[in-house]
Formats: sequence, C-alpha cells, structure tokens
Amino acid sequence: MRSTTIVLAFVFVVFLGWVEAQAGPPASTPVAPFAPTNAQPCPAIAGCDTPLMKQFDLYHDMPFKLLARDREAKKWDKEFALKESVKLIQAMSVPCEPVEAEQAGGGKVEVGGHMLQVSVYEAGCKSGTGYFLVSQPPQQPVAISCFAAEAARVADLAKGVAPDGFTCELSGRRDTKLMAASVLKGAGTSCDVNDYRWVGVSYKNGMEFSEVACAGGQGYVIEVPRTSVAEQLAIVGCQDAVQQGILCSLTSVTKPVTLQTLREAIKEHGVECEPAQTRYVGREGQGRRYVIEMQCPQQPKGLVAFIPVGDNTKPFETVDCATAATRSAVQCELTAKQ
Repeated sequence: MRSTTIVLAFVFVVFLGWVEAQAGPPASTPVAPFAPTNAQPCPAIAGCDTPLMKQFDLYHDMPFKLLARDREAKKWDKEFALKESVKLIQAMSVPCEPVEAEQAGGGKVEVGGHMLQVSVYEAGCKSGTGYFLVSQPPQQPVAISCFAAEAARVADLAKGVAPDGFTCELSGRRDTKLMAASVLKGAGTSCDVNDYRWVGVSYKNGMEFSEVACAGGQGYVIEVPRTSVAEQLAIVGCQDAVQQGILCSLTSVTKPVTLQTLREAIKEHGVECEPAQTRYVGREGQGRRYVIEMQCPQQPKGLVAFIPVGDNTKPFETVDCATAATRSAVQCELTAKQ
C-alpha cells in the first residue's frame, strides 16, 4: 500500500520535469554514472541523466495527499486502466504492447492557477518491461519506465534519502533483475541473469540502457528507446555495445583500438611529439603491433611508432621515417608533405 503523498507528489514532479525538459538543456543527477551517447564517463558525483530523471529528487517534499493506492478498488478497474494505458502509449509512441495495467494514483493538482486532473497508471508490456504513464491534460502525458523508477530509488538510498516506495509491482516488475530476465527471454536471448546494473539515459534520443550479466559469463545491454517511432527495444552483446560507447562493468570486454588510443600510448611512453597530423599505417605481419606515423615539430625527420596493445608482449618503439622505410618498409606520407 502506498501513501497518496508519494503518488501525487510523483505526478506533480513528473509535470515539473516535463516543463523543465521543454525549457532548457539536460541537468545532471546522480542516477546514472555514464552517458552512452558521448562515451565519456561522468564526474564522480555528477551523473548524466535527462531532466526526466531529475524529477525523482523533488517528490519527497510535496505536501499533496490522496487516498492510498488500492489495487483492488473497483473504481480503479483494471480493464479501464488497460484501455487508458493503451491510449497514453499510443499518444506518446511508448515502445510497449500492454498486456496488463492498474491505476496507481490520481487527483487534482493546481499548476499556474489551473487545476489539472492527473491520473497515473502502471502498465506491464509484452516485452517484459513496464511503465508508469501519467495523464495530465491539457499538458502532454509522460512515461517513466520501471527500470528508471528503480534507478531513482537506488539513487535515493545511495544519498541517504528514504526511498518513496513508488515502485512497479505488476507481474514481477518490482525486481529489476527478474524484469531484465523476462525482457531477455522475450527477445529470445538465452541468459541466466545473475546481476543487473542501470547504466543511464542518452542525451541524444532518450534511449535507456541497462546491463545484465549471465551465469555463463556472457553479458548484454538492454536498450529501451524513448519512443517506438524509429527504434525498438534491443539486446546488444557487451562487446558490441563498446562500439556505441557503452562499457559493461559486470562483464569483461575488450576496448576497441582507435587512433586516440594510439595517441594516448605515445603520451604514456613520454615521446616528445605534439602531432599536427597522425596517420594510421596498419599492423605488423609478425609482431602485430599497431603502426602510426606522426608529423610534429619536435621530430623534423618524422616519427613512426610501433605500439603493442593488450597482451602483446612486443616492445613499444619509435623511429624516424628513414629508419622505418629501411627496416620495416613503412613509407611516410605526412613528413614528405613538409
């Protein structure tokens, strides 16, 4: 049973979060440690979530009260809740084919001198996911996934704030690990889930990312789009997810080697070169070291670097262009342009 303070407070901040989303750029909260779209880790304290997530920080102080949530109440008929949920899902293009729903709360809220009739529904989807759906006419409706709602609860606990108890309850969606397992099973992915982690929300398109680890050693990222207009829910292996800038932490992965990776190796070895240009040459046939050419003012004869990566035991080495041509048949192109 949940208090009405929580229910309507949640509704109110949903509305506030929606207004803020229209008014300005995303703000950071401690909910997610990583922003998948830019592949850059966030600071240790600040996170990388959208204003839609920030709303969860506000509802603790809301003074509104309603009747407690009663899932068996006749006035909150499940059939009616399902029909209303379908309407909201279609209006927002939420990636959910609802199979069950309940009304989670409702009431009137005064905003800007106008009273809004607000209704909150919880919907369970065929894919295994779930959502809180907020109707607040004449304002636009809002959808919050069960994964995101649980991430907010965990964030509250981490901050020492008493969680509100506003969690999904339909058909096992209270436990995110079980919900993730259901999503994987529905997608035809074999995985005995033994761990789960919320990753974050994309600034670019609102995509939500969660990571799961399987008992067999595999790992996956569950990608839940904000809408179903252009994308559908997807299950991506952790190694493939690295290419999208999402680094799994529950499953071991190998980071892809990029030109930036090789530039960083140059700095780590203390090579005196601030490259104006860098060219990827390739990999050695025998030693399998990565080879790059750099043009920098500190090295007038040009510079070619042979860089071992990962478990490669060959030595790191740099030579000038003439030596590279004689010894390894590497022909410099950047230096010749000087």
